[in-house]
Amino acid sequence: MIAIALVWLWVRVRERNLAPTSFATGYLMLAVILFLAAYNARKKLPFLPLGSSAAWLQWHLYAGISSVGVFILHAGLHWPNGILETSLACVYFCTAGSGFIGLYLTRTIPAQLARVGDEVIYERIPSLARQVSRQAGDVVLESVTASGATTLADFYMLRLYSFFHRPRGVGYVLRPTTGLRRSLMEEMQNLRRYLSENELTACERLFALVRRKDDLDFHAARQGMLKGWLFVHIGLTYALVTLAMLHGLLALAFRGGAA
Repeated sequence: MIAIALVWLWVRVRERNLAPTSFATGYLMLAVILFLAAYNARKKLPFLPLGSSAAWLQWHLYAGISSVGVFILHAGLHWPNGILETSLACVYFCTAGSGFIGLYLTRTIPAQLARVGDEVIYERIPSLARQVSRQAGDVVLESVTASGATTLADFYMLRLYSFFHRPRGVGYVLRPTTGLRRSLMEEMQNLRRYLSENELTACERLFALVRRKDDLDFHAARQGMLKGWLFVHIGLTYALVTLAMLHGLLALAFRGGAA
């Protein structure tokens, strides 16, 4: 923030002296954008002695927040004209907006996942979910074979099969809750009075499997949100770098090549 204040004072002094500032602030903005983009390259080269990832992340946050001030100093408070300038402004604000969203997500989602239980690797979630689904089906089948009763099996086909075998909806992915889990477990609790002894044992196992499947769904939704956000943010960053460099080259060309 001190650096931005100093740049702002320098720009104001230059403007009072009727000296141009657009190229200086443009160069500074481009440098900030390139530094922000370099963080992704740093993460892909962890073996290079370029400082810790934590330090890079901290400076990435500082530079990202400061870039808003630099952008305003360079472009002003009015909306730019022209296709390139408008596209550049739109991509910048989308990139900055996704960065602030990511700051919130990366500060809240890990804590949410820690409260759920054991750490789960995102790439393993589909296979683990299939394993839980198979176990649920086996539990019900064993119950029918052992007791000859179908009360629990009927409930499984009516209420639990889709829960175990079908993906959750978009609403759950965007804002996962335990509403369905609580509803199913309440229904299973009410069903217990009608179950045979063997079915009661199977029902207890289903309780645990419902909790496990819901936890896996929560991990998939929250970790998927982080991965999806990162994909969008990095894509916008590369687009921003491309447009910013093109804007700079055209500005130099129309200036006559002067530095």
